[in-house]
Amino acid sequence: MSDQNKEIQVLAERLYRLADHLLKDSKRHGQESGLTSERLSILGILVNTGPQTINKLAATEGVSAPAITRTVKSLEKQGFVIKSRSKTDQRVVYVAPTRKSQQLLDEISRKAQSTIEELLLGIEADEAHQIDLAMTLLERQIIKTS
Repeated sequence: MSDQNKEIQVLAERLYRLADHLLKDSKRHGQESGLTSERLSILGILVNTGPQTINKLAATEGVSAPAITRTVKSLEKQGFVIKSRSKTDQRVVYVAPTRKSQQLLDEISRKAQSTIEELLLGIEADEAHQIDLAMTLLERQIIKTS
């Protein structure tokens, strides 16, 4: 393995650990909401992609339709989602997020971003600029490979 490849491997490991730490912090904020990670994941899908059928949600989450149906029923009782039937096929049920879902996910996001802001406040301006440049490069690579 070349020296450059070793450096890339070490950098990838460090970036993974950092991302994992930030993800765990975000999950902690999600747990404070009282919802399970599964329920938050469903809300995230609905808020980010719009209404989905029960079957589509089940496939996306990798669970059975009956399992999603139970979870959706609970989320509906809590006011996080609304269900409706397809106008063309009454057997098809759509699930849509409510404003409450959007507000909850926004709050979790704000808390997670606040933690990152606190970390960044402790660094010098030139270091922040270096981080900005690195993020720009990573974002460019993500766009290329998407």
